[in-house]
Parts: sequence; structure tokens; C-alpha cells
Amino acid sequence: MNPEWQKIEDDVVKAAKILIRRRICEAFGHVSARLPDSDLFVITPSLSMAMVKAPGDLVKVNLGGERVEGKNRHPYETWLHTCIYRARPDVGAIARTHSFTTSAFSVAGEPVKPVHDFGAILLGETPVFANPHLIDNEQVGTELAQFIGKGTGALLRGNGTAILGRDVIEAVIRAIYLEESAMLQWRAKQMGRPIYFSAEEINERGTTQSASAHMQRAWQHYCWEAGISDAATQDTGR
Repeated sequence: MNPEWQKIEDDVVKAAKILIRRRICEAFGHVSARLPDSDLFVITPSLSMAMVKAPGDLVKVNLGGERVEGKNRHPYETWLHTCIYRARPDVGAIARTHSFTTSAFSVAGEPVKPVHDFGAILLGETPVFANPHLIDNEQVGTELAQFIGKGTGALLRGNGTAILGRDVIEAVIRAIYLEESAMLQWRAKQMGRPIYFSAEEINERGTTQSASAHMQRAWQHYCWEAGISDAATQDTGR
């Protein structure tokens, strides 16, 4: 197998374990990653990510939305991933999550804004996509991709989030820090009015948080927390 593809698939398996451990996903949710120099991406199957144990559990899908390889069924919302990859060549991975505090914001119709250093990695507010339906067809998938535009993701009203990254590591860490941002913003609202990061602060801190050393440190911690061996975290490829 292509060594680069193998590493990407390994990272998707790690991502599944991390998101389950952090309760960013439970029975539902999925992670995908684009396979370079092809029209394919790999995605966790239509199973709880707690059941994803090895790359052989993943499914390969093309940009036509068709499964081309894998023993398992691809998720109902594969179109979410397909349409975003079509629209955004710069996106290398997508985390489709169901974190609790972000879901509360989506139900309230309120975007999550950066309120702390780590949250700046989202590079701005994460808005609410108003259509509550599953992203299980090309039309809704295209609507979501157009709604996100050049952003880093969206809250799906009453239905979790879709978070984008250059690769698996960035998508997963953004998903974790988005939930942290939502939790802090919600708690600050109980005390008064949150102080949101300015555009300048977001740009400055977001650039720093996106640096490879910061990403690697966070990724290695979350791998350790999820019970992934240290040897598997030494080279993140960033």
C-alpha cells in the first residue's frame, strides 16, 4: 500500500478513538480524510467509532459518493464529506461530531465564537447551518459546503457539527477546541457577558495554535489519553 495512504488511514483510526474518549462523539459521528493524488477519501463506517479498531474497518469512497472499497457500509451522511471535498481542495480531513455544548448552541441558533487561546484555531466564529436534516443527499451536502464557504466548519442545527482541517490532526483538534470554546462561552454567559477574541487576536493566536509544534503536542496528548501507545505518536507527519 501507498505509505502516505497507510499513515492517513492510521490517523483516522486514532481520531476515532480520540473522539470517543473525549465524548466528542458517542454512537454517531464519523471522520474522513482525503487520499492524496486520487479522487478518493477514506471514512469511518456506519458504526459507532468505538468499534473502529484498524484501517481494515474503514471505507474508501470516491468524489462521486460511491463506495469503492471496504467491508463495511459507508455512513448515511457520506455526502457531507463528498460535497465539502469537491468544493474545498484545501481540506484534507473532516470531523463530523456530536459534542454536547456545541449542540446546545446549534439548538439556540447561536454561533460559537473564540473566547480562549485554543479556540482561535477555528479562525473565527462557527455559524449555525439552519437546515436540520441529515446530510444524506447531494443537494443538502452542496448547501452545507456553500454555507461553510472558506470557513473551518459549521454547527448543524440540532445535529452536531462538521469541522474541517488540512489533515486529520487539525480537524480533530479543532473539534475538541470548538467544544471547549462552546463550554467556556456558555459558562461565561452565566456570569455576565463573554469577552470574545477580536479579529486581530484570532488571527495572531490562531496562526500560533496552527503551528506544527502546538498541533503535535496536543495530538500526542490525546493519543495518550485514548490509550494509543507512545510509539504510535512519535511522528505525526506535520
